[in-house]
Formats: sequence, structure tokens, C-alpha cells
Amino acid sequence: MLTVTEVTKSFSISNHEVNVLSNINLIINRNETIALKGPSGSGKTTLLNLISGIDYVTSGRITFEDYDITNMSEPNLSKFRRDHLGIIFQFFNLINDLSVIENVMLPLSLTGLHREEWVSLGENVLRSLDLHHKSNVRANLLSGGESQRVAIARALVTKPRLIIADEPTGNLDKKNTDTTIDLLLESCKVNKTSLVMVSHDETLMKKFDSVYELNSGRLS
Repeated sequence: MLTVTEVTKSFSISNHEVNVLSNINLIINRNETIALKGPSGSGKTTLLNLISGIDYVTSGRITFEDYDITNMSEPNLSKFRRDHLGIIFQFFNLINDLSVIENVMLPLSLTGLHREEWVSLGENVLRSLDLHHKSNVRANLLSGGESQRVAIARALVTKPRLIIADEPTGNLDKKNTDTTIDLLLESCKVNKTSLVMVSHDETLMKKFDSVYELNSGRLS
């Protein structure tokens, strides 16, 4: 489904080339869940940014089904992300003045669907994450665990083929972490969505199909 082939990423710092990622090879299959671990600064977030087309590779190739995103133009990358990816960050990035359902429906405003369909899709994904009773609550009134589940619902509402999650439970306690990840994995299973997630929590790794480690820019 998604293939990363011999990818290298380097940055120029004070006139010196610094390799952040070196010769990365990775395959993410349909409906596969992958956990990515490694020390801070090992290149985990950089790899997610390359996979999602937020940043460009220095060398190598990244393909997603029939799309070669390696040198795709920014307008095409934006459409690609909108049509195929869901992205979850450690910080929820909710709009506090909007309700839960309004936050979840935001990605649907770019799809061409009618508003009635937005509401139906939004309510369905909130129900799957046990948040339907919070539908009309303003985002600034939610707990941390609820806010992260809303962010997950927003990523899932367009039924993406791949979810990219960068430490989505980094600000949650253990109880909320376990609940949130279990709901995320179940939603991915039901929707046949692939998932690649960065985490430092070793106990979560057992829940994933595959675990990879990045160390000094190399994947193992």
C-alpha cells in the first residue's frame, strides 16, 4: 500500500549537511498497524512528515498505491492528504469555539458532500469512539482524553486509507491512553485503515502488528 524505498533526509545546519534519516525502507500494508519507537531526535517525526508529504525527501522514493508522492506538487499533495490520509498530532489542535461535532466535520467541508452527510458521518464516528453524548459540547469544555478522541474522530471521519499519528497519547494518563488507543485500533480495524504511530510507550507496542525502531536515522 505505502512503500518507502531507500529514503534519505538531510538538513543544512551552519553550512554542514546533517543526515536525519539514512536509507529508510518500509512497507505499510492495507489494514496493518505499525508502531514506531526510538529516542528523541532519532528521526521519527521527520519520517512521518515525509510519508504524509509535509516535507520532501533528499533522495529515495515514497509511493502510496498508484501515487508517487516523492516530487508531487504542493496542490496535489494537499489533495492527496485530504483524500487518503488522516493525521493525529500530540496536541489536539481543536477549535475551542466550535462544538465537538463541528470540529469533527471540518475535513468534510472540503469533500463536496452535503451538510446532511457531514452530520451523519460525524455522528457515526463519534459513536464509534464513545463520544456521541458530547456532540454539542464546546471543545474548550472537554477533558484531555476527550479532546484527543475528538482529534482522532476528526482524522477518521473521511474514512482515510492511512492514519499517521505522532505520539497521540503523549499528554494523557495511563487510563486514557489505553482507552484511546484501543478505540483507535478498533476503528482502524472496522474501516480497514492502516495506521503508523510514533510512541515512547513500550506497553502499547504489544497492541500493534509490527514494531520498528529508529536510531540515529536508521530503521530496524
